[in-house]
Amino acid sequence: MRTLIQPERFRALRGPIVLAAGFFDGVHVGHRLVLDGAVREARRRSGQAWALTFDQHPLSVLAPERQPPLLTPLEVRLERLASAGLDGCLVLPFTRELAALTPEDFVAHLCGRGRRVVNIRCGANWRFGANAAGDAAELARLGRQQGFIVTVVRAARYVGRPVSSTRIREAIQRGNLAAATAMLGHPYSIRETVIRGRGVGRQLGMATANVHPASEVLPPLGVYAVRTWIGDRPVNGVASLGFRPTFPDARPDTPLLETHFLDFEGDLYGATLDIAFISRLRDERKYPTVAALMAQVRRDIGAARKIFRQTGGATGLATRNVT
Repeated sequence: MRTLIQPERFRALRGPIVLAAGFFDGVHVGHRLVLDGAVREARRRSGQAWALTFDQHPLSVLAPERQPPLLTPLEVRLERLASAGLDGCLVLPFTRELAALTPEDFVAHLCGRGRRVVNIRCGANWRFGANAAGDAAELARLGRQQGFIVTVVRAARYVGRPVSSTRIREAIQRGNLAAATAMLGHPYSIRETVIRGRGVGRQLGMATANVHPASEVLPPLGVYAVRTWIGDRPVNGVASLGFRPTFPDARPDTPLLETHFLDFEGDLYGATLDIAFISRLRDERKYPTVAALMAQVRRDIGAARKIFRQTGGATGLATRNVT
């Protein structure tokens, strides 16, 4: 997928172009309805399918105190957009100057005078222009002037309500991973870099890969069945997110995610891993002895293996109750 940040270079592309517009945090199942439709329509027209998004959430500029935590950093968001089969993505730097454009000027900034963009697809709640004054109806009016049509894509629904990034964040933060997985279309994952630990797990014969999560959205402290991508290889594991309460002399300053892999051995220090949360096993607890902790860890491993057998891995919960 080609990525551009300059609208003038986008305006110079050959058409016809079908554009999917949105911030696309999480690239969830509702976003995929917009993206997949853009790809299909572009192929039907023998054209290109592009996404329009911003480099940062608009509230990070306009009202930082109300900026939501993000499910996906820009790097991951672009990878997920690429996986939808798009030909390209225009990532507009969101600035106060961009935010001040009227809806008319925003569309002109995007499309120019040409008629390369033939179809813009978006959700019903997409807004653009100063004070978010532009909505789907206004976009359609401007499209009639500029020569493109507007397709408002219906929202995906989960248990009777529209899927949204906000609902997914809330589900993850409550520990409702089944709901988050269903709305995302895949298990929620974070991308982190392995750090040097104190070797507590290795000393106990239960080596772990440790990360201090920088991700903005995390599930509650506790123990999870996880699937980790080591390069292109998915490896199942058990991960503890918390403060090592059984080892007060090894308590970290911020939550630590310690992952024990079920079928992998190797030094991963410095490696960047994608860690997907498959199922919550239990709360974080302090144990009276190391032996009691290790007995519980063995039970956790057994529970995790059972979950992986039942779900067929990381994607077994992906689409339940989504329409």
